[in-house]
Amino acid sequence: MLIDPFSKKLLSGNNRRRIISLMYHAISDRNSPWSITLHQFTQQLDLLQAYGWTSVCANQLTNTIDKLPQKTVVITFDDGYANNFSAFEALTQRNMLASWFVVTNDLGKFSSWSDADAASAKLLDSTQLLEMQAAGMEIGSHSLSHCRLTQASNEQVKIELRQSRRYLSELLDHAVISFAYPYGLYNPAILSATESAGYQVAFTTNSGFGLVNNNPLEVRRVTIMNNDSLSTFARKLAFADNDVSWKKMSRYGLSQLTSRLTGLKS
Repeated sequence: MLIDPFSKKLLSGNNRRRIISLMYHAISDRNSPWSITLHQFTQQLDLLQAYGWTSVCANQLTNTIDKLPQKTVVITFDDGYANNFSAFEALTQRNMLASWFVVTNDLGKFSSWSDADAASAKLLDSTQLLEMQAAGMEIGSHSLSHCRLTQASNEQVKIELRQSRRYLSELLDHAVISFAYPYGLYNPAILSATESAGYQVAFTTNSGFGLVNNNPLEVRRVTIMNNDSLSTFARKLAFADNDVSWKKMSRYGLSQLTSRLTGLKS
């Protein structure tokens, strides 16, 4: 694996109890910041395994969180693009697990929401979701329509949360308890609505390890982008931060050196 010595050292020394969630979107060759190639993805999976990370599904971040292995990774996919099926196959080949948060209105069709930096693409269909679940993967909700919940009425928020969960639970014949906030947008009212809808785990786009406020409805996630090299990916694992640029790493190195020198003087 081609990782620079600094990033490799950071990753090798990361032996404290850590739970990190990674956020993916599309798996394709399309030139989009939210899309990585299958080759990139498989390299990242191989690195996770080589450095002793254990993959679990999102629904394990409930009352069992303290019992998880020392280095636990939750691999998540937002939206539910059909091109994610190749990622599912790569995970299965490595006996690894992941969770998919899907937009239920568009399953088996092209995405209907509009974003400037993400072109419309086909979503997974019900047959694929059932196959993925049968292989041990988790299917969760990403709302009915991928709307911005903070801009929706209270009634619309309830519909987005409850109807998507009901649809998936009936399709999969299994209670769906995991959710990812579209665009990472939420507030206290949406947190309350998410809990009332029956979700026990929900994912934000706030970077960092573990949970916000120790709340399983506010799980932190690190975003994986198409320009992340394997070294960048390694540093993201080490710091659970979206910004692991060399400028920030130099500041980190300087602070570590200053701390050591201060300790020697005292």
